[in-house]
Amino acid sequence: MSERYLTEIEVAERTRISLKTLRRWRLERRGPAYRKFGSLVRYGEEELIHWEQAQPQSGDDPVRRFDVQSERNGNRLQRAG
Repeated sequence: MSERYLTEIEVAERTRISLKTLRRWRLERRGPAYRKFGSLVRYGEEELIHWEQAQPQSGDDPVRRFDVQSERNGNRLQRAG
């Protein structure tokens, strides 16, 4: 069975990511994988599903957050509790 391909407009509507952002991500080699068929840009539905599932969900952000706390002897970074 052949894979279903989505247009960039379909991907933008499905993910609620603007068309402009998807286009910028392609230039930056970020975002979901895509294929070019001549001048046409298409996203494989299965690859898009894998990309969506790999994205962090609310509360799953691996980046630690820091608060800046001023002290008399200078500024110091501390992990937010």
